[in-house]
Formats: sequence, structure tokens, C-alpha cells
Amino acid sequence: MYKIFKDTEYKVLKDGKKFEIRGIEYDSRKIEKDFVFVAMTGSAVDGHNFIQNAVDNGAKMIICEKEVDVKQYTNTTEITFVLVEDIRKKLGIIASNYYDYPQNKIKIVGITGTNGKTTSSFILENILEKTARIGTTGNRILDEEFQTVNTTPESLELIKLIDKSVKKGADYFIMEVSSHALEIGRVDMLQFDSAIFTNLTQDHLDFHKTMENYFNAKKKMFSMLRNNNSQGVGVINIDDEYGAKIYSEKKDNNYISISVRNENADIWGDILNYTNNGMKIKINLENYLEKNKHNLKNSDGEYKFEINLIGEYNLYNVLGCVASALSLGIEMSVIVEKLKEMPVVPGRFETIKNELEARIVVDFAHTDDGLLNIGKTLKQITDKRVITIFGAGGDRDHEKRPKMAKAAAKFSDYIILTSDNPRTENPVNILADIEKGLIDEKYPFDKYLIISDRERAIKYGIKMLEKDDSLLIAGKGHETYQIIGTEKTHFDDREIVRKILEEMK
Repeated sequence: MYKIFKDTEYKVLKDGKKFEIRGIEYDSRKIEKDFVFVAMTGSAVDGHNFIQNAVDNGAKMIICEKEVDVKQYTNTTEITFVLVEDIRKKLGIIASNYYDYPQNKIKIVGITGTNGKTTSSFILENILEKTARIGTTGNRILDEEFQTVNTTPESLELIKLIDKSVKKGADYFIMEVSSHALEIGRVDMLQFDSAIFTNLTQDHLDFHKTMENYFNAKKKMFSMLRNNNSQGVGVINIDDEYGAKIYSEKKDNNYISISVRNENADIWGDILNYTNNGMKIKINLENYLEKNKHNLKNSDGEYKFEINLIGEYNLYNVLGCVASALSLGIEMSVIVEKLKEMPVVPGRFETIKNELEARIVVDFAHTDDGLLNIGKTLKQITDKRVITIFGAGGDRDHEKRPKMAKAAAKFSDYIILTSDNPRTENPVNILADIEKGLIDEKYPFDKYLIISDRERAIKYGIKMLEKDDSLLIAGKGHETYQIIGTEKTHFDDREIVRKILEEMK
């Protein structure tokens, strides 16, 4: 049973009776007979406080990350106690040993960046076949859907999902890779067949403290490209200053650059025009084909077609996914046909049908860059006013709040500030932080209102709408809940909009 500790430093605190391991869990409530319990120290809960629960539930091995007095626990005669320091960084290797490295039996695509990860994962799963996907909106293996807590799960859960994906017959495992996961080691046991960098703007500085730390966490993924039987490929948005930096530091040719500004990029694109349902785009592959003469001999150098996505930011997402799919061996003709058929991504520029002759859009944008990207696009296709409703999450990065307001002011004719997920922070304080960006001495913006209650704010915004206006409800997108205090209650912007529209009939 100690084979699970291969490549891991450990110390046996107490040797018990040998047994056949039936499972590994870090939640004592999931422990069954002959399971291993991993006692991890979290930000809110210390797993060491639940060791006795795990023993009572049938655990035969306890992995601790700090010294414990074994004598304080009862019924531990046959139980082994093992010390593994910094277990969060090593749990991935332990899980990989137990599940026989399923990550080496499937192609893994990682997507990282501040914005665009979820949309990119949806685009890729529509291009590729027999896929599993994990990320912000949930986990899916082939046709089976799962709920998710974190964008990137703990390493143990991740290995379990990959193992299940392999056993169910998936060929590709598409994952959003968060900066938190990269920083604390949740994905250290993986190698990526394709890694996509979308962009980097301020977010999560409550955790990373500086943009340099945030960037270094994201960049780490590109040191994890697969390098054994097949070669992993990095896909980089070089229009982003941080992406350009990653690309300039690359040590080999296994990188594909994408751009909508630089025609010297390997793959570049352009928006030809907006349509009723999306946009018509152009994708140019000539530089990529020249660099990869042995590949894609039958591909054309340029493709023009319509997709059900909108905005320059989505063109970047499309280009990144095209580059990734090409690197995985998918023919461009197949990619184009799949893109033409792709449905709208839930909660990403999702338009709610109405009889007001106005456009109502729900989007997940929750950073200044995300708001600006959506807003610029919405302004382009709106004949009259753009009204924007947004807030900011509590217990998170305070510095980005006024920046979000400044971004919204650049494209909005009217702004309604409201609650997002305030969590344990006072909503009044959050809204005051956002408001600072609107009362800037140099560039004041006075066409705004503060309505803390999100449903009331949405109702007010809808009632303001006139013909040919647009209403952007930003921040929550696909989310079906709101977190106030420590309570999570059902709340879906899209449902609220439809309910209000029905009441107005």
C-alpha cells in the first residue's frame, strides 16, 4: 500500500495492519471501510479535526500534514498514520499512483487567462469529439454533467475525473486552469498536450498580491507541456502584453501565436461584419502552414464564415481554439464546419428574447477588461443607449472595483450599481468602492444609480428600456445562485429577466 507514496517524501508515525486500499478522500464524511483519509489544512477547515470521524467511518490509513499525537484517537490499533508535509502539492502524485496515472492515457487541453477560459472550453468541446470538460460552469464527461465548486478541482478530484473520463472512453480532457490551481500545486502532476493563454488583466490580487505573481502563476502552465511520446503545444495570444512576454521567452518551436492585430502571427483573424445572430469572421493560416509544411497540405490559407458569437474578444477565443485543434491534428475544414454549428455559450453574451424591441444581454464579465470587451461590442451594435447593471464580488480583490466602474463608463449611457455575490462583506462598502471610479475628479460620470438589491436593479433597468436600447446585466452570467453572508440562495439573472418581462405584459 505504500506504493501510493512513490516520488513523495513521507514519514510513518504509526504502522498498522496492512490492507487493500479501496479509496482516497479528504472529506471524512466520504470515508468508507479500508479508505485512506487525507487530513489537509484549508483556509476555513482543518482536516486534522476530523481524523476521529474518518477512523469511525472505516479509514485504515490517515495521511496528516502536521505531527499529531496518535494516542488521542480511539480504535486505531490497525490504522497506519503517515506524515506528508505540504500535502496539497503532493496529493496529485499520491492520487496518480493510486489511479495508475490516467492523465497519460488521454489528451489534456489546458486553458488559462483572466477572461475567455469558459467560452474557449465550450468552443473546443464543440470542435473535438468524445470530450470531457471541467471549469467554471460545471464538469462534464461525455454526456454526464457534474456540479463544481472550484474552476480547477483539488488534485485528487481532478485525477478521479480524468480516470473516469478515460474509463468512459473520452479522447480529450478540456480544463480551465486557474491561477490558484497553478500556484498551490493542484495540477503539478499533469502534462498538457495543448495549453492556451487567452489574456491577463487585473483579478485575484486578493490572493496573488501583485500582477507579477499572478502572471508567474499563469505562465507556469507552459513549463508543463507534454514532452515524451508526443509534444505539447502552447497557443499564445501575442496581442496581450503578457502573452507576448510568454511567447518571447519560448525555448522551442512548439508554440502557435494568434492575433487580430499582427498579420505576422502564425494564425490571425478579423471581423468582417456583424450579423443578426453573431458575426462573419476571417481566419488566415498562411504563416502557420508555411511553418508547418509537413502538415495540413490540403488546407486553404484563408477561411471566411459566420459564427454565433460576437465581439473581438470572442474572435480571440476562436483563434486560440482553432490553433489548439490544429495542433491536435484536426483538419481545418472540420473545425470550420463545427464552428459554424456552435450554439451560444451559456451566460456569455446571452441574449434574452423580449417584446420591447431592445437588446437584453446577460454576461459573466466581472473584471474591468471583461466589461470593456463586452461593452465595446454592445455599443457597436446598439442604435441608441447602452444601460449597464453590474457589481463586484465581496471578500475579493478591492482594487479592481473602481476600475470596473471606469470601464463601464467608457461605453455606458447609464449605469446601475448593484450587488453581485457580497459574501461576508457589507454590500454598501462594495458599492462605495465601485462608485469611486465614477466620481473621479478628471473624468466624472454622473448618470448612475445605486440599487443594492439585484432583482430590483434589474427590474429598474428593464423599465428604463426604450426601442433600440441595450441592457447589459454583467457579473454573474451562467451562475444560478447569489452568496449573501455564508448562505447560497438560488438566483439566476436570466430567470429574473424573464419573470420581470412576463410581469410587464
